[in-house]
Parts: sequence; structure tokens; C-alpha cells
Amino acid sequence: MNYTNFFRYAAVLFLLVTFSAACKKEKPGNFTVNLQAYVGSQPLSFSNTIYNDGNTEFYFSKLKFFASHFTLVRADNVEVKIKDAMFFDWSDNSWKSFSADVDAGTYKGLKFYVGLDPQQNATNPDDYKSTEPLGPKTGMFWDWMKHIFVLLEGRADTLGQNFINSKALRYHTGTDTCYRAVVLTGNNIVINQGEKKSINLNVDLLKAFKEPPAPIDMFTQSETQSEGSELPLAIQFSDQFAKAFSYSE
Repeated sequence: MNYTNFFRYAAVLFLLVTFSAACKKEKPGNFTVNLQAYVGSQPLSFSNTIYNDGNTEFYFSKLKFFASHFTLVRADNVEVKIKDAMFFDWSDNSWKSFSADVDAGTYKGLKFYVGLDPQQNATNPDDYKSTEPLGPKTGMFWDWMKHIFVLLEGRADTLGQNFINSKALRYHTGTDTCYRAVVLTGNNIVINQGEKKSINLNVDLLKAFKEPPAPIDMFTQSETQSEGSELPLAIQFSDQFAKAFSYSE
């Protein structure tokens, strides 16, 4: 037997098999998550838009929050990681969405956390570039308590008072205690090879205040900075805010 020719043949065969397998490898799909904010059925707007729930008139002027550890969940409950951390700012179009390459397949839901895990929260914005989600551009950092997880501000008044005696709304949650998981299910999310797929991540601020079993009263529970006597409200708001999410195409 001519061993030289044999090994040459084997080497060529190995390369052909390897090349064929590489060609058959599935291309990922591109997956985009777009933030959509609402107050009940109405889109969130900061342009002098006043909302009411039948008892209270109110408006919002700021909505910013961190979300982390985004995963898509397969039918067998295997979680496919898509994003470590994301900063959302409703007033800045550059911080309303993110994209990632994801294995093609059918997914039954989406999972993420509102806020940052303890390791992420312990970092300093100056350790990152300004374009990164945890960078200094966000303005979401306390020197004494690290990152602000959620910042929601506005004003509230009783109906018909034209905000003459209005109440300032300031919900600034932070600390590891306010880190919350969000698990969403709905229509299957189908991502095809080499194609683009996008969904809307919806947040309904009315649910953050009205959803049972612990609704928040805008007049008696109007402010928290997540420390001291204000920490219980920060925890309650964190629980409520995590209930405000859904997704749609």
C-alpha cells in the first residue's frame, strides 16, 4: 500500500468534511428589542400630555432605567443569552433599542432583570466608555449607593385643579435590594436564519401604580430615593414596575 497517497487522500477527505460541516452551520438571525412606553392605552409623551385615572391627573417628565441579562427562552426552558446590560431612556432615541445576533429557532418568551446584578452595580461609570450602557452618559449613578436602577419623575394633582397644588413624583430606585426579575411569555418569537426579527418591549406606567396587590398612591407615596425610611417605597415600586412589562410584534 502506498501510505503517502493514503494519508494524502485522508487529509483531503477530512478537509472536505470539515468544509461541508462549516457550510451547513446555521447562520444566526438578528434580533432587535424596541422599547415602547405607555400610560394605560395611551403612548407615553413628555410634551405636556396629561393623563388621568378617574381620580387623579398626572404627567411624567422622565423615564430612565437599566435592564440586564436579557435571554430568550426556548420551549425546553433553555435560556439563550442576548444582552448583558441595557440602558433605556425614553427621551433619547439612541437608548430606546438594542440588537444582537441570536441562534435561529422558536422561542416561547423573554426574560430579563430590571436593574443591575450586584457585580454590575458595584462598578463605576468612569470604568466604561460613554457609549456603553453603564458609562457616564446615563447620569444614573449615586456616589453613595451606586447605580440608579429606575428613574421616573412627573407631577400629580386632583382632577380639575390645574396642577396648582400638585405633588412632585420622584421614584429613584437603586441598591441590590431593588433588583427584580421579569419573565414574559406570549406569542412565540420565531427567528429565522440570516433574517431580522424585532419585537416591542412594552412598559405600561399605569400598571406600575395600579396593579394589585400593592398599588401606589401618587399623593401619599410620591417620592423615594431608596434609602432610610424611603426604602420600603423603593422596594414596593420595584415590585410594581417589574409587573408593567409585556412584549408584542
